[in-house]
Amino acid sequence: MGSERDIAGNAEGPVSLLAPVLEDIAGINVFFALETPGPEPGWVAALGGGLSGEPLAAEVEAVRGRLATLFGGGAEDVEWRVGASLFHQGLASRVLSPVLAAALCHGVFLDPWRLFVRPGGPMVVRTTETEAQPLASPDPQEIARGPVRETVAGLEGVATALGRVGGIAPGLLRGNTAAALAGATRSLGRARPEHHEDAERVVRTLLCDPCLEGTGTYTGTDDQGRAGFRRTTCCLYYRLPEGGLCGDCALRS
Repeated sequence: MGSERDIAGNAEGPVSLLAPVLEDIAGINVFFALETPGPEPGWVAALGGGLSGEPLAAEVEAVRGRLATLFGGGAEDVEWRVGASLFHQGLASRVLSPVLAAALCHGVFLDPWRLFVRPGGPMVVRTTETEAQPLASPDPQEIARGPVRETVAGLEGVATALGRVGGIAPGLLRGNTAAALAGATRSLGRARPEHHEDAERVVRTLLCDPCLEGTGTYTGTDDQGRAGFRRTTCCLYYRLPEGGLCGDCALRS
């Protein structure tokens, strides 16, 4: 594969195809993978109001059922808010990860409003984009305030829709978004260490922005000397039998 500049093109040259960029970032892990065929009937926008009402409620019920199989129970044994929280965090990881990686690794603006999912199917995300649109600026703070913050805004809309379907704290869902972004940064840093510092700058920028302010902070370091993220809320995974606490959980001492 060519250099990052060859893959993504640049602002002065012609826009190149997006497929090589997506192929490259999909190698990080499954959360960074996007399918490229345009959405077929039954697919809806992942953000921007595509997920709402009964289809969204059905997605939460499906998550409750899958979680219940972990301990041999039924969907009714999993609290609705637990299913809603883990659905939201899974979606957040699947849309934030590729947007972040395309921007940092290739200087490409992935439009979060052109990401689609299929209710009732596995959590697979598609994009309708075929061209690699160059970023206005490669600066991590501008990436944070550009495509990443747009994605965060879209997830806020999903959180609002979940609040209409059932009772769940908005702050918890904002914390999910922050945790998903920090998790994407961690995964990107392991696979592409040359981009870790800039990815962390993206997170730190948004933790000081009204969209994610108060949701978490970087504290301490891991075994590789990188800052560890700690959120201020809990995703509720611990409320599953033998669920335990996540590594960034606010409930950890």
